[in-house]
Amino acid sequence: MNRFPTRRAVLGAVLAVAAAASHAAFPNKPIRLIVGASAGGTTDTLAREVAEDMTKTLGQPVIVENKAGAGGNIAAMEVQRAPADGHTLLVAFTSHTMNASLSKKLPYDPIADFTPVALLAKVSSVLVTRTDAPYRDVREVIAKGKAGKPALSFAIGGTGSSLHMDTYEFEKSAGVPVTQVPFKGTSPALADVLAGHVDLMFAPVNGARPLIQSGKLRALAVAGPKRIAAFPDAAPITEAVAGYTTNYGWFGILGPARLPADVTRALNAAINKAMQQPKVKARLEGDGSTPEVGTPEQFATFLAGDIKHWASQAKAFGIQPE
Repeated sequence: MNRFPTRRAVLGAVLAVAAAASHAAFPNKPIRLIVGASAGGTTDTLAREVAEDMTKTLGQPVIVENKAGAGGNIAAMEVQRAPADGHTLLVAFTSHTMNASLSKKLPYDPIADFTPVALLAKVSSVLVTRTDAPYRDVREVIAKGKAGKPALSFAIGGTGSSLHMDTYEFEKSAGVPVTQVPFKGTSPALADVLAGHVDLMFAPVNGARPLIQSGKLRALAVAGPKRIAAFPDAAPITEAVAGYTTNYGWFGILGPARLPADVTRALNAAINKAMQQPKVKARLEGDGSTPEVGTPEQFATFLAGDIKHWASQAKAFGIQPE
């Protein structure tokens, strides 16, 4: 019987000690928040607000880096390849789970290749039209759509987005034929609704709010299950379309796979603290978002459910992965 440890055992012990030491004093260098969206947008703004408070809590700079493109895939791949030490994180949004139903082959597994850290917020959209449109609420839209020809036209501000899915959901649940008009972004889509070239649009609250408040657009309904502070007069769409299923957009933070549990908990606590700051909560609620505070395990459950939700929606709407 060998009384001395084998070389493999010694090596394993050394690696274990090194791994423990590597995150015992976490964080020990700046943290990068990789955002898969352009600077100045909703995701970027939220990331910077969270980063500011995390910096104060964790005692290390938390730096936002924008890696826009490919529906968030570029940012996700960078975090997937990063060391699992908590110093490189992904600020993800709806496409992270939705892309699994829209792409035949993703360059990563949206669940297995990441560690859920914290869900930041859920967000619903608002159904808008120009103020001189011949309908003032959803029931009048449905009546017009069923009676008139040509079919109602809906601007799509992002193909494959939750706003796109909202349009599919409205068509299916309301039984109204819809002509979809795709645009390369929310701004040009809203511009054509304003100009009267397209009838309606499911729009992000933050993008539509200035146009609604200035009287250029009318908010017909919110896609979530309750009224929101930004548009108190806009009823939930479910009051007119009982079978409507809300397609929530969301924001959250993920790390690479196999992130140590203690690092994950430390990050989750710092993020939850940031999300409870009055200015963060006020801005999110003004944008029609619902701030979330929860555990990594709760976020993991949400992600798994969201994958199934988008798969079900894609099947129901006949969307084929590309």
